[in-house]
Amino acid sequence: MGFSQKKLAEKCGTAHSYIRQIESGNRSPSFAFLGKIAEALQIEPYQLLYDDASKSGQSAKEKYIESIQNKLLSEVTSDIQAAFGELKKN
Repeated sequence: MGFSQKKLAEKCGTAHSYIRQIESGNRSPSFAFLGKIAEALQIEPYQLLYDDASKSGQSAKEKYIESIQNKLLSEVTSDIQAAFGELKKN
């Protein structure tokens, strides 16, 4: 968006040094703070997490949706395996 770190920090209500640490990889922002950054940049939060220029041809939104689907599938699979494990015990 062309913001300097200082301008982005002002828009997010934080110190310039915190933005610098995030950008350099020395700090990890909370999900709540990612929301503040996204709001300041006028983008959706998932766009901060996924590169739109994906080599797989997927958009950032598609990658985000796929990651949620994979997580849910993994959780459901674990729950089913646990349930079958309990049934085998009985």
